[in-house]
Amino acid sequence: MASPNSVYISEGLRLRNKLTKTDLPTVPEEYRIAYRPVDEDDDDCEGYDFILCASAANYVTEAKAEIARLAAELETLKIEGPARVAAAKQEARDHAVASTLRHSLVKAGVKSGLVEGAASLLQDENDFEVGESDDRKKKRVVHARTERGLLPVDALVQEFIQTRGAAYLERRAAPAGGHFNQLQAGLKRAH
Repeated sequence: MASPNSVYISEGLRLRNKLTKTDLPTVPEEYRIAYRPVDEDDDDCEGYDFILCASAANYVTEAKAEIARLAAELETLKIEGPARVAAAKQEARDHAVASTLRHSLVKAGVKSGLVEGAASLLQDENDFEVGESDDRKKKRVVHARTERGLLPVDALVQEFIQTRGAAYLERRAAPAGGHFNQLQAGLKRAH
């Protein structure tokens, strides 16, 4: 076995391979677990109480490095975390506004190719507030902030279509000629 003066060296750490009880307090506390009591099978350990287990010392070194890495990561999360949460909330809000606008525009009869453009136009011109419904399902509720106060998105879309959005609407199919003739014939019979 190694001489009594041998030293374990790893990443700037120097630990003696053999210790007495009085030497143990000189070892850093986290590395004391790497020492085991000497037993009668250990060679060259007469007069010593503890012997270093190099694999345990390596484990402690690796664990300390992992703890330092995790502590640095935690500090980064403490700094970046609130910004990430705010960005996620903003993204969820923007998605709720966009999907509600698209749904209302489709429901109002806007041409499918113009829905995105009309939604973008309404988003640029208005501020929106997103809240949760009062029922148990807690659905997202979107309102537009206008000069008249908060409006449901459906009301905003109807107002848009009535004032300047008629060109965005699908053309309604005219009744078939046969249907019109039937109506005329029914009116003639009534007189």
